[in-house]
Amino acid sequence: MHPTPSVQTESAATRDGAAPHFSYSVKFVCGLQPEACGCTPVRPGRYATQISIHNQSSESVTVRKRLIPVVLGGAPLGREPGFGSSRAEDSIELPPHTATLDDCCRIAELLFGAAGSALTIGLMEITVPRDVSVTAIYTTDRAIDVMPVAGIQA
Repeated sequence: MHPTPSVQTESAATRDGAAPHFSYSVKFVCGLQPEACGCTPVRPGRYATQISIHNQSSESVTVRKRLIPVVLGGAPLGREPGFGSSRAEDSIELPPHTATLDDCCRIAELLFGAAGSALTIGLMEITVPRDVSVTAIYTTDRAIDVMPVAGIQA
């Protein structure tokens, strides 16, 4: 039997004097998975992701982004027992009532310095001082899926 976790009304960040923030973890899948023998992380096909961030508040917000690839340029570096680690960081000051997006082109620029088509899969960790709307759009040759992304307050 597992003990029931206690509910805390004060976050560790507030207790330590740091400002509370919101964090979002968004999966991205970009590039081409060719037909191959053996084990591949996804089925053959072309994949694309677009991540939108909408500042619905009346104040500017600093958006910090960290990219953690688990498949980088076709190499599954995050396959257990391996793991992915932060490979790129970015930030933007988002004015009130505006939105921005990161797509596979931007993700490739941050990870490789230029756009590319090699399969890259990972997580974008988004950190902001207040809640924003985050949406991910996943497309393949045959499908599109729009997913709202819930944040956690830390």
